[in-house]
Amino acid sequence: MPKPRGRGTSAEPRRTVKASSGSARARRHGKAGAKAGPPAALRDGQERAPASSRARPRKAKGATSLVEAAVAKRPAAPGKRAAAEPPAAPRMRPPRARAGEQASATPPKRRPRNAKAKSGADDAEFSPPRPPELDWDDTPSESAEEALAQRWAARGEELFQQLEGHGAALHEYRADLKEGRFVWIAPSGRVSAEASARLLCSWSCATSVLVMAWADPLASGAGIERIDGMPAEQDGIDEQGAWQIAMRAADACNAAFLYRVSSPQAWYFLALDGLTFSPKRTSFHPGAPVCLVLRAISEVREAIASRAEPADVVRDRISALSDSLFHQARYAYRDTDWVARLDRTGSCLSHLAKRIPRAGFSAIAAGQRIDEWLERELAVELINALSLIEDEWSLFG
Repeated sequence: MPKPRGRGTSAEPRRTVKASSGSARARRHGKAGAKAGPPAALRDGQERAPASSRARPRKAKGATSLVEAAVAKRPAAPGKRAAAEPPAAPRMRPPRARAGEQASATPPKRRPRNAKAKSGADDAEFSPPRPPELDWDDTPSESAEEALAQRWAARGEELFQQLEGHGAALHEYRADLKEGRFVWIAPSGRVSAEASARLLCSWSCATSVLVMAWADPLASGAGIERIDGMPAEQDGIDEQGAWQIAMRAADACNAAFLYRVSSPQAWYFLALDGLTFSPKRTSFHPGAPVCLVLRAISEVREAIASRAEPADVVRDRISALSDSLFHQARYAYRDTDWVARLDRTGSCLSHLAKRIPRAGFSAIAAGQRIDEWLERELAVELINALSLIEDEWSLFG
């Protein structure tokens, strides 16, 4: 039988006490007046790992003293009991509740007012200078050209409304610049409206050249007077530029309305005044087209003789003149004796335009020489043919 541990007497029976009751034995031996060091069991308890948490202090068997019984019945200290008993499973709360508790438990951080003012002063001291405030209103300002176009567009709308009010908006128009007369003709042949007309300028569709009325020798008597600061002739003008020049000229001569008369060869801008729906002459008879035909043919002949225009431009000039004569025969001079002569001259000009070759496979297959400028022989043939047409029309002048 093994020897019992501790400093007890041999009369005491052996006690079976768990390691968790070492503190109780230490207190008991202290009360008994033992002055020696801690017992071996207590030393072993400090060196060894603690026993299982399920161990509970039990009453010693055959206890002979009331102190030992009281120590055996006394519960462990709160700290010791918490270490001995298994921890209870914590209650799990919903994530939203925990997030709400954390948010409520953590107060918002506030910057002191003096610190904020100091930070703003430091930023203003070290920040670069602020650029000046700009007005970002990107609405385009109305220019003088836009105002001019809007003003004359409003006048054109006013003219159309007056014609529509008298039932003449869809009637055909005629112009006789020698008499300075511009009329609207009803389908019955009666003049429905009339206005006085003056030529402002003319713009060539083929050459993009704009000529003012006072610089045109054939229309000097029917055009406006010279305008200071406005050139008599301008090159490289497009359609919009031609409209702008015509509107400025109409402003300078105080015209009531601006009207464009178009033909396949050129545009003619007219200044209209004195619109009336009760004309004195209810019929209209166009004048002879001799001057217009001679003028157009003379311009084409001079352009070919000067060799200043490429072959494509010369061909476009002759084709435009041919289409213009066909147009006049079907429109302004229909039911007159001039229809046959206009058609014949238009056909001759169309054949002359086809003699100028175009760059393409057909011209190469035909063996035609294609060059940017007219050949000398071809230029001479075209000039002779145009001279013959001029001589024919000069008989009616």
